[in-house]
Amino acid sequence: MRKMFICLHNTYSAKQVEEFGRIAYGFDINTIVVTKATASAAQSGIPTLHKMAYKLGKNVLFFEELDDAIEVLRPEKVFLIGNKSICDEKVDFNEVGENDLVVFCGASTGFTKLELEKGLGRYIVENEIGALGNLAIFLYEMSKKI
Repeated sequence: MRKMFICLHNTYSAKQVEEFGRIAYGFDINTIVVTKATASAAQSGIPTLHKMAYKLGKNVLFFEELDDAIEVLRPEKVFLIGNKSICDEKVDFNEVGENDLVVFCGASTGFTKLELEKGLGRYIVENEIGALGNLAIFLYEMSKKI
């Protein structure tokens, strides 16, 4: 699971960035990707995440857009984790591999249709629990595979 890229996309909250990092690094993810961060997420969330990563010997990659992350990282698959109203299929944790990019949307509105075309839209639970809840469940389920 260490090589998997975990991404927080479209966030404006510094606290969300910090908590996302705490959860991902807590599950021993080596590299967190952040795309389309604005407002306090970009101004104070990213620097806080960099500090956390440095102290833990982990990595942070920050891109302006999701397309940039896909271009640079060249993942085998891109999973966009959203809610059931926009994603048709439930996540099959067995289909997620080490060289995949797994993207969680920080905005309460979820992914746009254009963003969903960039990968495989999947949901984890029936109800909307947000990026942090989805991340925690996802990483817990993935950790059971090891």
